Amino acid sequence: MPSARTASSAGRRAGAATRGLGLLGSAELERLRRFGTTRHAPVGTVVAASGSVVTQVHVVASGEIELRARLEKGRATTALVRAGGVVGDIPLLLGHPMPFDAVASRDTECVTLTRERWTEVLQGSPDLALRWMTSIARRLDDDRRRLVVMASRPLVGQVAYVLLDFAEQAPGGRSVVHLSHTTLAHLLGVRRPSVSRVLAELRATGLVRARYGRTELLDLDGLRHLAGGDPLP
Repeated sequence: MPSARTASSAGRRAGAATRGLGLLGSAELERLRRFGTTRHAPVGTVVAASGSVVTQVHVVASGEIELRARLEKGRATTALVRAGGVVGDIPLLLGHPMPFDAVASRDTECVTLTRERWTEVLQGSPDLALRWMTSIARRLDDDRRRLVVMASRPLVGQVAYVLLDFAEQAPGGRSVVHLSHTTLAHLLGVRRPSVSRVLAELRATGLVRARYGRTELLDLDGLRHLAGGDPLP
């Protein structure tokens, strides 16, 4: 399910969700394995259900989990949690039910901790507790910045921002986004045909190469220009 800010904050943060900036790193994950249970969640597994009582936190070791809001006409993806990201800690702290369905969108490995074990770990490790606070702050800050982009930028800038934000490094050094047009539309709160139209424009100008479920970023500087400046100080 998650970096320095630049003239295009999103541009410099391309792939931030996979680099672990502001997230729990490999050292923290290894420490957590000693206190939690490692589980494998194949694609489609519901790791946590919307409306359920939250008694555990799930740290993504590898793979990807989508957070999907239940709507009248189905579900909408609101966030992606990748390696080092966490599911369930904020509602557990607030005493709220799980607000989204957390569904594995790739084969995923999680480290799951009960409330008691999680509390024990954080109380016994101030440095890990601080890192966890940073993780929460980064997730909230990223959500806030995306909302500002959605409210203040033209759609082409919004799409460029999200593409840069969720890019991953592919073999050969290319930056690639493994998200469908529907998921990109959900993340921006717009209609799928609108996203498809913008992607067609980006493809026509040589900025991206797109096919179903995969968008290759060919011109990062051009996308950064479209994404615009940092949406917040």
